[in-house]
Amino acid sequence: MTSDYKDAFRGTAWYYARYREGYPEEFFDYIKDKFSLSEDDRILDLGCGTGQIAIPISSFVQEVVAMDPEPEMIQEGKEQAEDNNVQNIVWIEGGSEDLPGMKQELGTFKLVTMGTSFHWMDRERTLDELYEIVTDDGGIVIVWNTSIWTKEQNEWVESVQEVIKKYLGEKRRAGSGHFQVFPRRHEEFVSESKFIRMEMWQHHWTVSSSLGEVLGNLYSTSMANPYILGDKAKDFEKDLTETLLTVNPSGIFFSEGDLEAILAWK
Repeated sequence: MTSDYKDAFRGTAWYYARYREGYPEEFFDYIKDKFSLSEDDRILDLGCGTGQIAIPISSFVQEVVAMDPEPEMIQEGKEQAEDNNVQNIVWIEGGSEDLPGMKQELGTFKLVTMGTSFHWMDRERTLDELYEIVTDDGGIVIVWNTSIWTKEQNEWVESVQEVIKKYLGEKRRAGSGHFQVFPRRHEEFVSESKFIRMEMWQHHWTVSSSLGEVLGNLYSTSMANPYILGDKAKDFEKDLTETLLTVNPSGIFFSEGDLEAILAWK
């Protein structure tokens, strides 16, 4: 994560671990097969959050190094791993900007995963750094999910977006700053990098969420979390609750989206 977004996820870790969408079993089976992962391999999960990739994928390999610049994420990830009796993850506080000075400490990896984190990084520079620590038979996986800002539009999603704008402004927040939308897609950077072969994978999903799950997911984001809302949080929660129950009194909200992944080999 670049220094522009250093506080983007402050105060979100508890919600992130419990309300962030995880990754489906099909995703892990796919990358295990594509990269021939085995118990002899090491993986770096860069921008690991609270372990949404690191914990499930740890069962395939010898060791996972889970790295995130937010100390609260690392602590929550450790607790989640302990709760799941996972003991082969090394948790390190640090981000993509720290890679140049940590190469000797980190060693080499069969695979580097980045789950809904690559957009926070200096993408060109990060790919250059990762190329040097990926083994010759290895590669990278960049995967991302749809957020409330990019979900397929429907009445309740639009209502959530309007409440966020009401309390935090028209421009999408990222912690104390604002999120910068880049016109170039991830695959353009990968195709121009030193990694020689690339393929895409996509998984469409439909999910139903309770009112509490909608709010918890929002609180896991950089755009509408308790740290950003501050003393507006109670009013925001009350307003959002009333708005959503007006849209659907049942308190159950359906949405669709796409999980997309880029796989690339050295």
